[in-house]
Amino acid sequence: MSKSFRVLLVWPKFPPSFWSWQATVEAVGRKATIPPLGLITVAAMCPAHWELRLIDEADRPVSDKDLAWADLVMVSAMEIQREAVAALMHRCRDAGKRTVIGGPYAASHTPELSQICDHVVSGEVEEHFADIARALEAGQAEPVYVFTDKPDVTRTPPPRYDLLNMKAYTAMSVQFSRGCPFQCEFCDIIVLYGRKPRTKPPQQLIGELEIMRNCGWKGEIFLVDDNFIGNHARAKELCTALKAWQEKNGYPVAFYTEASVNLSQRADLIDAMVDANFQYVFLGIETPSDEGLKETHKFQNMKQSLVESVHTLLKGGLWVMGGFIVGFDSDDETIFRRQQEFIEEAAIPWAMVGMLQALRHTALHHRLEKEGRLYENSTTGDNLSVPNFRTTLPRRELVRGYCDLLEKLYSPQAYFKRVMRSLEIWQTRKPQAPAKLGWDLKIKGFFGGIWHLGVKSHYKLAFWKSLFTLVTRWWREPAKVVHGFSILLAGRHMIEYSEFLTARYRALDLDLLEDPVPVTV
Repeated sequence: MSKSFRVLLVWPKFPPSFWSWQATVEAVGRKATIPPLGLITVAAMCPAHWELRLIDEADRPVSDKDLAWADLVMVSAMEIQREAVAALMHRCRDAGKRTVIGGPYAASHTPELSQICDHVVSGEVEEHFADIARALEAGQAEPVYVFTDKPDVTRTPPPRYDLLNMKAYTAMSVQFSRGCPFQCEFCDIIVLYGRKPRTKPPQQLIGELEIMRNCGWKGEIFLVDDNFIGNHARAKELCTALKAWQEKNGYPVAFYTEASVNLSQRADLIDAMVDANFQYVFLGIETPSDEGLKETHKFQNMKQSLVESVHTLLKGGLWVMGGFIVGFDSDDETIFRRQQEFIEEAAIPWAMVGMLQALRHTALHHRLEKEGRLYENSTTGDNLSVPNFRTTLPRRELVRGYCDLLEKLYSPQAYFKRVMRSLEIWQTRKPQAPAKLGWDLKIKGFFGGIWHLGVKSHYKLAFWKSLFTLVTRWWREPAKVVHGFSILLAGRHMIEYSEFLTARYRALDLDLLEDPVPVTV
């Protein structure tokens, strides 16, 4: 038996964004929404004699003692975490520790990563990790590994949930599929995982759920698939199995996921998801502009009225979140008003609005590079940043319009109004039920929400009016009251982060945005 090899697994600090839900998780006494699924999946591939320690920096920072303990530091990250990655790598180098990085950020294996990290692993590693592990332990690993094959996910081991501090999270995460059949120009998912969805069999996924339960988890679970319904037949098959599992175990969890808008055209699949206790779904709506959808090749969003699609899902039992983008070439000064009107009409409280970014290796990035419109050193992976290319709408106008849009969408009155409107449309159905949260989270969630929104906030009057309406209107529907309260609570993050973001942009000299350094091709 080989001697112990101590490996520190790190998920670097995630910067504030709409997706961090920082103010909300704080109110319920947690540290983050979901754990780093990719990292605990890699942990499951590590040799049995390796001694593992996992740190999610949302939970606690990496200490000098942690670094001193480790023989190797393994990091997984997305590009939005680049600053935290750089800081950690410099600390590791100062401490004389070897480092290896993987995950979506490493998929671009940029020169900056090779400069600060000893080993970069790009791509899906299931079929290669055993060889990499042996080389790492022997000190013979290559500086860069690049894998383009798409492994069989049925052979992916169950994630090491036992390494997590589960009390740090509001939800757990699990993966059913990789890949998406569509070809949106700006999306890097099809670059990373391909256009042919690869799925796990139902029993494999249920086995992972059982591991979570054995680790003590009850509550919400996020299926992290970028398009859960990429393979309709397999998604429905899974939902049927999940329904049986939920019935057997008394519906211990509630699910949420991401899907393409064409889910609205599959009533049978909507029913199957609700029966399995899916509560809400994120849709990549992007824009109400047909010109913008054509431009980005998102033709699947043009087959039916987008407002009708959202309302169909709400009436079917799935509460809807939406992703939106401004900054397409076809966007003019009217797009901000059109986005606002659409979001209000569709009744989407959580509208994640960002500015278009040309991510590395996407079709959009390639096109803009050929057109000489990319800017140097401006790719952040963060769609809350100013676009990293020359936009057709002047950048100063784009940023001003973006700020105006956020201010209108996330004024407390506008947000709470959309919550009430969405609840009016949303139809709860049996056996759909809230996740069986622990009493600690229920108590913290209730009193934390009351304290932060009803006492401390500058919009407490609007909150109390909305809470009164919620209880008096739907007291006969407990699921709707519980869900509605959680949506009101989440408003703290959406309102306050949008205020922070708009204040940051309003303070800029927007004229300076027009002349970044172009990429030299």
